[in-house]
Amino acid sequence: MTVFTALDRIGCQTPAEALLVLPKDYVDKTYLHRRITAHFPAKRLILFCAVVRSWRGLNSLSQVTSSPHPLSIELTLDFEDVKGFQVRFFGLTQKEAKPLVGQLLQFQASVKECSSGQRFLQNAQLAAFSGKVEPLYTGVQGTVSGTKIEAAIQAALAMPDALDAAAQILMDNPTIADLLHRYGLTARQLIVDLHQPSSFERADCALRLARHCVVQEVRAQALQGSDAGRGEVVPALYNLDEDLRALVHAQPETLSHDQRHALNGIRKLVNAQRGVRILLNGDVGTGKTLVFLLALAAICQASVKRVAVVVPSDLVARQIHAQAARRFPHLHPALVIAGSEVPAQARMLIGTQALFAHADRLELEALVVDEQHKFSVQQRALLAQGHTHIIEASATPIPRSLALAIFDGWQQVRLVNGPVAKTIRSRIALSNERQQVNQLIRSHLHGGRKVIFLYPKVSGQGASVKAAGERLGQHFKDKVAVLHGQMAGVAKAQALESFASGDKPIVVASTAVEVGVDVPDIGLMVVSGADRFGVAQLHQLRGRLARNGGSADFVMMLDKQPSRLTQERLQAVCNHADGFSLAERDMEIRGFGDVLGEFQTGKSLGTFKLPRLEVQDFTEGVGQM
Repeated sequence: MTVFTALDRIGCQTPAEALLVLPKDYVDKTYLHRRITAHFPAKRLILFCAVVRSWRGLNSLSQVTSSPHPLSIELTLDFEDVKGFQVRFFGLTQKEAKPLVGQLLQFQASVKECSSGQRFLQNAQLAAFSGKVEPLYTGVQGTVSGTKIEAAIQAALAMPDALDAAAQILMDNPTIADLLHRYGLTARQLIVDLHQPSSFERADCALRLARHCVVQEVRAQALQGSDAGRGEVVPALYNLDEDLRALVHAQPETLSHDQRHALNGIRKLVNAQRGVRILLNGDVGTGKTLVFLLALAAICQASVKRVAVVVPSDLVARQIHAQAARRFPHLHPALVIAGSEVPAQARMLIGTQALFAHADRLELEALVVDEQHKFSVQQRALLAQGHTHIIEASATPIPRSLALAIFDGWQQVRLVNGPVAKTIRSRIALSNERQQVNQLIRSHLHGGRKVIFLYPKVSGQGASVKAAGERLGQHFKDKVAVLHGQMAGVAKAQALESFASGDKPIVVASTAVEVGVDVPDIGLMVVSGADRFGVAQLHQLRGRLARNGGSADFVMMLDKQPSRLTQERLQAVCNHADGFSLAERDMEIRGFGDVLGEFQTGKSLGTFKLPRLEVQDFTEGVGQM
């Protein structure tokens, strides 16, 4: 196995592509700082030197622990100007810490100064003087480490042909080539400045320019294939007003204010021009599906052309198809999943990725991409042409600043409030609180409400869907359904039907219930191993509760006391019932770049890898080079 194999999962298969992975930052190893009261640039990693007086292990709550495997090691250091200064190191073991006492320690860290004037050192790691400005590479948790990235880049730099090949990749990209020409920098020099900078100034300029290249690519991708992307505006050939008014009037329910407002926004855009690009971002339970189905049906009728919805799973496709068939039988909605054909009379198609196999035979007037962050720009382009109206829909609320960044040039429509009033009580529970959770379960079942037990894995050791299904099935005879992603489509549909009908009021499930499970009267969801789920995913799961209104309970079970960061994330879920405010809080905790990467799942952020973009990368220019 070569050092480059480790980078496969971040889209790098060759030495040249390894050189397109960006450093997170740079460390000044040209000088050893022995004093802590000097002036230091904010957030910059600096090389320090101090004598170690003592050490102690700390747990996740920052309490002293005698465990042989503490979460972190706190060293008490004596600088030339300050004695007894405490610095916390992550990744340092007891075995490594003990012999440091009394020694002169070299380490890198960034300085944080509070409003009170007190200083702290953050991100501390052992490091040594090198006389150079060195790139800092950080990996992706669970995917590739920063150490492996650094090893691959150093190996690539030692290959003469790799640098030339990487430079050619940049010059073959018109967006990047234009920016390099504009700032008077060669592609080869940019790569050298990124990984072997001669100064902080050259390093900063190179990293800023590389990130600016990514921003321009992201924006170009968002507008790919659209008339807006080509700067053209083609007038609409029809008007939706009459068809949309009739379709809304024909529905059995009264639309909420938000639904009507969203539909009106879509109507105006489609009436104005061909090939509009709309981001329909709706919180869970706000009726997003009905909005895009009504908009599609109106476009289908007014244009007398075919329209389609593409969704990420069979389960969701079946549910949306059932709704479309019930509401718009005259459009002959067809379900297109693996093995399906496209009926000639079908004017509305609802399908999974199976739709892509028919792309060359479909000419769509409008396309809805549901759960848009699970499909790539390239996949969407298979089904859409320049004149095709595209509505990218997501029930995972996107922070406003993130939406403005990625979907610059798109028209945004938001659904915030649901058509029914509901109250969901969210709480975190440890394993020693299981008795109270059991009482809550009995209370909901006794009241005729449905209950979901959700597990992060289907099978294997520890808590899983299959093991819990067997255990609960014995306790609640003939009352338990099992639902997970490894089941065949028909079996999943049958399990969901038995749960929805109340024949089996308990379902033990995996995240197959995350989206598209529209079952009324679910009063309780217990999520085991909640710390393994993201904030947005937990909010999606919570959205399955009380679909018809009323109250419900959402319990996030943990096997052990969580770390500070995990506690903060889960508490945010408890504190924010509104998905948009939760998304903003999640972005505050994790950072803009991490959330951006999540919403770009399946999409290439650009030619450069791991850019870790921030809001200011989109709002500010590249600056002086």
